[in-house]
Amino acid sequence: MKGYPLLFVLLFLAVPQIFAQDSYPFVIRVDDILSRNTTILPRSITPLEDTVSARGGVITWGVMPHRFLESANNDGVLVNELKASLEQGHEISQHGYIHICQLCNLSSHEMYCTTYNSAFSYNQQLQLVQDGLDLFDEYLDHAPTSFIPPGHIWDGTTIDVLENTGFTTFSDASNDTSLSESVFNLPIVNEYTWALTEQDYNRNLTDALIDIRSSFEEQGYYALMLHDPFIRSGYNNGIVLRWMGELLDSLNTEFGDRIDYMGLTEAADFIRPNSVSVELDTRPFSVPSFALHPNYPNPFNPTTTLSFTIHKPGEAKLTVFDVSGRPIRVLVDDEMASGTYSVTFDGSGLASGAYLYSLRVNGLRQTGRMLLVK
Repeated sequence: MKGYPLLFVLLFLAVPQIFAQDSYPFVIRVDDILSRNTTILPRSITPLEDTVSARGGVITWGVMPHRFLESANNDGVLVNELKASLEQGHEISQHGYIHICQLCNLSSHEMYCTTYNSAFSYNQQLQLVQDGLDLFDEYLDHAPTSFIPPGHIWDGTTIDVLENTGFTTFSDASNDTSLSESVFNLPIVNEYTWALTEQDYNRNLTDALIDIRSSFEEQGYYALMLHDPFIRSGYNNGIVLRWMGELLDSLNTEFGDRIDYMGLTEAADFIRPNSVSVELDTRPFSVPSFALHPNYPNPFNPTTTLSFTIHKPGEAKLTVFDVSGRPIRVLVDDEMASGTYSVTFDGSGLASGAYLYSLRVNGLRQTGRMLLVK
């Protein structure tokens, strides 16, 4: 910053939020991929992805992991399209497990039964979340970092489970943001395509633009939700695709470079205070069989040391991901005896920025963040 007054430099380094209004994170969250219905066509996420990508946008797909096991998706199209979407820089978020309550069998919730006003136990919720993570690992070789609660229904136990399985980002419809030391909530703002028709097309478009401008001014970001894209008539007749294209064209024209399209995790990291340094929970049940230690040094260039302690022997896998959850490198994948281990991560060839490192041992997961500065 040669040539700038010292006071300006100090203010820039110490208070970057002064300039935050020049950048507006915009999140597009699409829930319930894909439908169980086998008669609705086309069964593809590509048309919507192409519409958004062509305008510089990024999508967070809310995926119910159980979809991978259902007959409607046995052709492998869903898996291949999601893999391709990850390669293109889009995000996949875990949307519960099956989106059906195991207590009352309704599809409107899963982690907490609203029919009987009964919370599922920690172990029951942990099993749902872990079963989902196992399917993501099996089918996509991917570890989601964001979680969307089915029906926006959850309780404190849900947050405990997410902390202890390595999730950092949460998204529902409430106004709460920091749910815990390590789980940050990026709420949706609104939805306009649930039952979009030609009759309400222009009104919804105008309302959305007004809503987005207002949220940018008041909240500094916007999270747009789309829903059930393969059972809504607007997707089959193309209205939603046309509406999304026109919305993003209008936003790009009005805001230009000030609009910053992000996935849920990236936007949460941008918005949350001290986004790079997230404290891991230290309650007794958070590390029952292992402990993942902070990397050192952090920030680093180009190498840093990752260390962990195994209290109970088991299969351990240590993976480095980018902030969208795409795997960068597997550092450890082996049966490990009790003890403390260290491994060096070399970031040569990677761009500067935040990266995640995740350790899975005996079915549980912990995640940390590190910052590569070149």
